[in-house]
Amino acid sequence: MNGYLSFLDPVQKELDEVESAFKKAGSSDDIWVNKLLETILNSGGKRTRPAITLLAGKMFNYSENLHIPMAVATELLHTASLVHDDTVDNAPLRRNNKTINASYGNNVAILLGDYIFATAAETVCLTDNVRVIQIFSRTLRLLADGELREIDQAFEPSSGFSGYWGRIERKTASLFATSAECGAILGGASEGQIENLKNYGSNIGTAFQIIDDILDFDIEGSELGKPLGQDLRQGVLTLPILIYLDSNPEEAQGIRKLKTLPGEEKASNIQNILSKVKNSGAIEKSFDIAKTYAQKGIEAIETSPKGDPRNSLQSIAQFVIERKF
Repeated sequence: MNGYLSFLDPVQKELDEVESAFKKAGSSDDIWVNKLLETILNSGGKRTRPAITLLAGKMFNYSENLHIPMAVATELLHTASLVHDDTVDNAPLRRNNKTINASYGNNVAILLGDYIFATAAETVCLTDNVRVIQIFSRTLRLLADGELREIDQAFEPSSGFSGYWGRIERKTASLFATSAECGAILGGASEGQIENLKNYGSNIGTAFQIIDDILDFDIEGSELGKPLGQDLRQGVLTLPILIYLDSNPEEAQGIRKLKTLPGEEKASNIQNILSKVKNSGAIEKSFDIAKTYAQKGIEAIETSPKGDPRNSLQSIAQFVIERKF
């Protein structure tokens, strides 16, 4: 976890257990493979998703033997998706460290991502819950679906808001929803409460992605640990850009042209577009939309059992909005 977040106190001990198990996951008898795993599994992270799983379980009937493996599996799935995402994007940095693809090449990165995906699948089976395993498997499919949509929609404004919402629902919100939903299922929650936690996770995940979109615009205090403007460089049309284009449709052709422009000219045009978006009010509108989704997440669990776990889940919603990394 990056820094101390006091609202996670109700599950801090459990998060320490998750961290230990996460770093040992998928160990190999091959020294080089273990070196690769150590590189990626020790690279840090917020651990928001496993925290949500643990807190959802704590609201009902928490079981160390069920919730710890589930929390580890969600973080492994997230980590594997980042390895593949960086490879697809040719990203040089993640959390201020060189990516696996930058250090070892795309072939190694793809195979390491596959290795971690398989480890996640193996880990979730420790819950011995068919429903949870099915949800987890579906989430893996949705993550890949979201990535494929991102590639298909690159540099193409006509995909619009509907394309954006469909993409982030799969690529980001789905794993947040699964983290909360499966935590509730394993805790023996009622079907109504399970649905509430799923809705909580989906809304928080949507807010999380919108804030990620905003931080890519060199917002003051941003600590993303990766190059700014990376989304537009890859042709990913995020919410601020779509809001800007909605008011300035004549700029759409300039976005399409980025795909074929040579290096320096492309970089110059990207900076120009980023500046226009920042000065258009689109960032502020995006932030308001993110706050709306975070509030929906908070409201989704208003009827969940009162106590520290629910308070912490609601605080996560606020953290998602206020974060700089």
